[in-house]
Amino acid sequence: MSEKNAAKNELYSANFVWVLLAVLTIIYGFILAFIEHGSGAFTSVAQGLWAIYTGPAVLTHDYFAMAGIGPALINSAMAAILVLCVFKLAKLSLSGPQMGVLGLVMGFALLGKNPLNMFPILVGAYLYSLFKKEPFKNHVTMGGFATCLAPVVNQPAHTPQIVEALGLAGAVVLGVILGLFIGFVINSMAVFIKKSHEGLNLYNVGWGAGLISIALAAAYNAIGIERFGPGSSISSGISIESVYGNSAHFTTQLVIYLVIVSAFFFLMGILAGGKGSYKLTEILCMKADDNIFYEKYGKGPTYLAMGFLTLLAVILSLVFRIHLNAPVMGAILSMIGWGGYGKAVVNCVTLIGGVMLGGLARYLLAPGLLGQTPILHFYSTHAVIWSSAFWGTCLSPMAKNFGWKWALLVGMVHFFFASFIAPFHWGQNLYNNGLAAGFVCVVMIPLIRAFDKSGKFPPKM
Repeated sequence: MSEKNAAKNELYSANFVWVLLAVLTIIYGFILAFIEHGSGAFTSVAQGLWAIYTGPAVLTHDYFAMAGIGPALINSAMAAILVLCVFKLAKLSLSGPQMGVLGLVMGFALLGKNPLNMFPILVGAYLYSLFKKEPFKNHVTMGGFATCLAPVVNQPAHTPQIVEALGLAGAVVLGVILGLFIGFVINSMAVFIKKSHEGLNLYNVGWGAGLISIALAAAYNAIGIERFGPGSSISSGISIESVYGNSAHFTTQLVIYLVIVSAFFFLMGILAGGKGSYKLTEILCMKADDNIFYEKYGKGPTYLAMGFLTLLAVILSLVFRIHLNAPVMGAILSMIGWGGYGKAVVNCVTLIGGVMLGGLARYLLAPGLLGQTPILHFYSTHAVIWSSAFWGTCLSPMAKNFGWKWALLVGMVHFFFASFIAPFHWGQNLYNNGLAAGFVCVVMIPLIRAFDKSGKFPPKM
């Protein structure tokens, strides 16, 4: 490889692209803070970040509502930078799975993650690598995924019974210990739980972590701790309002941000080139046995696919006038990150369509909606539909293997599970849709197999 090609390869590497995206996000966050607060922008950002770092984090604490749009976006970028630094320390080169981690981190840092509550989990993954006497790079990716349980680190300090029993300092220490434990055990959990869905749920850790969070909620309940999280008496009103409407939304500012992100990935894709020459249809319909599109197609086509996923979100936002709040925006950023790891654009479209059909079923059958609420208003304000739609693209392998007809049904079933399941883990698992998708696989895989006359069901793990 010539020095010129080597320099180009490094310039458009995933590391460089994600660092640049984080920097652009920080700049945009400060621009929004200056527009809103003028000379007090830095103070407002500092106060907003302090509110994020010290506040509760269970689903779905909308950081836009808690701290403002500027601080929330800056926190998103800072969380990504932390993970990039940890990947660097682990001497891990970024590929599809790591980009998936970064998409999830940036997305969920708008509604639950921050560098402080993520850090103990990442340290736990490092301790596990020492225990196994294996390189940290073998486990750091799983540690990054495991930050879906970051609210577990925060919550003891926000649970009155625990604070009363241990004191605030003791509650903080308990949260850190729980974070270390999660980072330590998550790899084994993820490897084991993957067998249940045969690799068809991209958010495998969300499925495993969901079971851990349910077990923790059961333990809390057993010792008499009052329930927190979605639907509880001590949950912030932000949680429910963020999902079902009437929450703080910043559609104009966030559509502009998504247009910037889309243009950014299109530019990176054009400049980076790729392995061979790929047609548009191949970019939109990427396939790989291991779901790692980045390695099969190369940088250019992968970044272009991520640009198209972002453009898809922009189009849907404009057509349906979606109220873009933290859950919806978090879901969009998560989807974008997986553009290099299993989320082909066409498969995402069919699953989103299925979730929208599930939303239509709610509109037609739920009391007080049909005839009283215009359907476009219903779709624009019900964030639970769009967050389930964008996060539900974690089931893209099912669309790839079973076709668009089954994908529509899978999307509908996913919407039903995602709308229902959060109270069981008390909001401690940010990857609620990953947990829901695990249940979808357990229900739908045997069903699809039962109707499969061709015997072409994907081989078992």
